[in-house]
Amino acid sequence: MTRVSLRIAVVALGLSVLPASGQTANRAPARTGPDKTADRRSGPPVIGCLSLANYRMLMHNGAQAAAAQLADPKADHLGCAALSRADITGIVDRVSLGGQSYDCAGLRATTACHWIEAGAADRSGPAGR
Repeated sequence: MTRVSLRIAVVALGLSVLPASGQTANRAPARTGPDKTADRRSGPPVIGCLSLANYRMLMHNGAQAAAAQLADPKADHLGCAALSRADITGIVDRVSLGGQSYDCAGLRATTACHWIEAGAADRSGPAGR
């Protein structure tokens, strides 16, 4: 039962980042040379929380369990959300705690930063421990 729920949550989280199929995107002219921001802006969403303590509690059982909890509308999300990499404007704070490093990512929609795993905003792979 929990494996099915977990799989559904992971699929739902993955599908939530796909653009609407009916929308057309206005694209800028192609640039020459490597784009260093391309890795940060693509890929799956990053799990982030307003409170570092809540982020640590949410991520205690791993990224998949955290994604499943965020996908459940009845669960306590602890002020956490799946953040689009395109909405991350930069890292505004960093801290190391208990041998683990964390970044506080600035977002376009708010002045409050969200705590994420260190380096998660810069890589295109799945976020989480």
